[in-house]
Amino acid sequence: MKKPDISTNDDARLYALNILRILDSEPEQRFDSITRVATKLFDVPIALVSLVDQDRQWFKSKDGLSACETTKGTL
Repeated sequence: MKKPDISTNDDARLYALNILRILDSEPEQRFDSITRVATKLFDVPIALVSLVDQDRQWFKSKDGLSACETTKGTL
């Protein structure tokens, strides 16, 4: 699998992600509502709200998937 490209603003993106302290936070109804509506609206089996840090893609919300995260190499 091709390794993901690193954007030119990756350091700033990661800094902002860490400042927000949203990674590994508890589920939130407002995000879960988005993923539920997305699966129905687009007639898809899976919808995710995901955040990508240095090593992984973490799912803030998911509908139709049991995994909580994947490694960055599997994006």
